[in-house]
Amino acid sequence: MADKYFYDAFISYRHTDLDKFVAENLHKQMEAFRLPRHAAAKHSGKDRIRRVFRDKDELPLTNNLEDPIIKALHNSEYLIVICSPRLKESLWCKKEIDTFINVHGREKVFAVLIEGEPEESFPDALLYVEETVENPDGTVETVKKSMEPLAADVRGKNKRDMLKAMRTEILRLLAPMFSVSFDDLRQRHRERRMKRILAATALGALVCFLFGTVSTAMALRIQMQKEQLRAQSAEIQVQSEEIQKQSAEIQSQNSRLLEYQALNLAEESARKLAEGDR
Repeated sequence: MADKYFYDAFISYRHTDLDKFVAENLHKQMEAFRLPRHAAAKHSGKDRIRRVFRDKDELPLTNNLEDPIIKALHNSEYLIVICSPRLKESLWCKKEIDTFINVHGREKVFAVLIEGEPEESFPDALLYVEETVENPDGTVETVKKSMEPLAADVRGKNKRDMLKAMRTEILRLLAPMFSVSFDDLRQRHRERRMKRILAATALGALVCFLFGTVSTAMALRIQMQKEQLRAQSAEIQVQSEEIQKQSAEIQSQNSRLLEYQALNLAEESARKLAEGDR
């Protein structure tokens, strides 16, 4: 931004729903835009739009603009006018445009067409310029000469389409503000966007690779755990069979012991009986 200007741009618009929607999003996109440093160094030295003035409240119609508005217009390098058929109904916007032109000239006034056709949406101050001409008979008269302002066209069927168009059309406004051509800025924007897409793709591939690696490691670990569980299950099965064998052996020994005890008791009883000891 030039040192003598506090604001890079002043946005003039009607405070109706669609006009306000475009003004707010244009404001955000302008301040979020970054020009590559090597490109900035090559041209104006400016790599970003630092300050944009946007009056958030439409003030009542008066004969004179409020002091803060006048100050902001004087301290803005460019004027951006949001153009719709409703714009011509606003005396306030007309005063802002006239004041800026009187201070800075028409060359730094840009239009953003959001609805309708240019002839019904652009203010007269951007469509015509008055010139004084001298007729052959020596008389002098003032005539209107048609002119075509620098304009961005963001018209669309809905707000989503308009935002999509704005991403490209905003470059028409930013190009002269950065002292570069529209085609050059658009090419740089495409290259930058492509780099972001490639970076995002590479990041996505890396994430997928890492996810696949982790998933494979987890799958191998699960497989190993399954094998360990199978081995432990087989070992438990062998131990269970061994225990069953030991249990059967113990039961067999108990049976023989009981049988032996029964025989001893029977023999002892027979001996006592033979001795007459009932």
